[in-house]
Amino acid sequence: MSLAERGAAGPAPAAERGAAGPGPAALRTPPVPAGPPRRRHRLLGYGLLVGLPLAAGTAALARCGWDGGPARAEGPGQGVPQTAVLLLVVAVVLVTARATGALAARLGQPRVIGEMGAGILLGPTALGAVAPGLVDRLFPAQVVTGIDALAQLGLVLFMFGVGQELSAVRGTGRETQGAVLVSLASFLVPFAAGLSLALWLHPGHAGGSVGPAAFALFLGCALGVTAFPVLARILGDLGLAAERTGRLSLCAAAVGDGICWVVLTAALALAQGHGATAALRTLLLSGPAALLVLGPVRTVLGRLLAGPLGRSPAAALTLCTAGTAASAALTAALGVHQLIGAFLFGLAWPHGRRTGGTLAASLARLLLPFFFLGFGLSLDLGHLALDAENLLLLAVLFAVATLTKVIGAGLAGLWAGLPRTEALGLGVLMNTRGLTELVVLGIGHQAGVIDDPLFAALVVVTLATTATTGPALRALGLARTPGRPVRP
Repeated sequence: MSLAERGAAGPAPAAERGAAGPGPAALRTPPVPAGPPRRRHRLLGYGLLVGLPLAAGTAALARCGWDGGPARAEGPGQGVPQTAVLLLVVAVVLVTARATGALAARLGQPRVIGEMGAGILLGPTALGAVAPGLVDRLFPAQVVTGIDALAQLGLVLFMFGVGQELSAVRGTGRETQGAVLVSLASFLVPFAAGLSLALWLHPGHAGGSVGPAAFALFLGCALGVTAFPVLARILGDLGLAAERTGRLSLCAAAVGDGICWVVLTAALALAQGHGATAALRTLLLSGPAALLVLGPVRTVLGRLLAGPLGRSPAAALTLCTAGTAASAALTAALGVHQLIGAFLFGLAWPHGRRTGGTLAASLARLLLPFFFLGFGLSLDLGHLALDAENLLLLAVLFAVATLTKVIGAGLAGLWAGLPRTEALGLGVLMNTRGLTELVVLGIGHQAGVIDDPLFAALVVVTLATTATTGPALRALGLARTPGRPVRP
């Protein structure tokens, strides 16, 4: 019979196939039992290999008794190992931050706004008001110490990322000249307003025995800062990164943030009880450190990353993290805040070698919710009672912070050649405070520069000014992608 005739005749009957002997497939694959018998075999295996050992072990423990020896002292965790509490807190923080961040993105806000809210929800403001006992159980002192270590690592990596992004900002010609004008105006106008407000706020809202000069410099920084990282992501999500307004705002924010950190260093030196001479000496000591990091260290980094080390993501991440920590430790040892050192190392990281920087930025995003948690634990918005005095404080701070930023940067934008609508949009963009402002506020509050009510009021102003950026740009018709959610 030919091949064609066999094909027309169809497949051979099963009996004929069996008589012809098993084929190769039959030799390789054993027959599979039917459904019900296979299920019974699996259940029997679970019973013999899992259920029986569990039952025997439980019976043996019951016969031995459950007394494990001397009882441990009952603490906030009711005798639960602190490691277990810490790991539970890590899980709760990450899941809560992810959920609130996704909710913020759906509402057209930067995801970081939701993550900030997660820290406040888990702190005394929300969870503490509903279940104060639960807050005590979740966050005993040992657990808070572990969370603070994660938060500090996240912060220094975040500041490394800020420095890396700032070092990549470029502008030429007329645009660069406009950026200098906008950056100086957008920082100095609200900074001067903050100095003036300090005359009114210092007697009632200075922390401890902080002098008026340190308080005024800090308040000026708090009103003058612009959150460069959040601003960059808002521009990308709204389709403004390639527009002149977007590029101008990024250049201006880069210069303004650099000025802010220098002034903040002087304010902290004064707040720690040093005089003006000591504050100046601290600033002068930071100069050689900056020259060291931006000079020899930058050269060595370029050579290392140009070799085999730069082609290994794990090695690049290790170099990035260790170098950031070492640079932060150097500035801290000199009396300058450790975040300045991390910022300098980010500036020194070579432009074309972003592998380690990208991984470090991802690690920073993972760890920053722990900073927000520590921030939320130190913040109780209940201290901001909604009485006439605090409502006036909130209204004045919000009005001064917004108007000085919008007017200062907007007028500078007009003089730089922007149309009126774009100049107004530039002022709105420079009013984005975000995470950088929270870092500044956290540093000042921890150093005792400001008291709890002013701290809470400035946090509310930070959240409000950042949250209004996207909607204001859409209302002005400047957003190129109005339906796209803003991610951090």
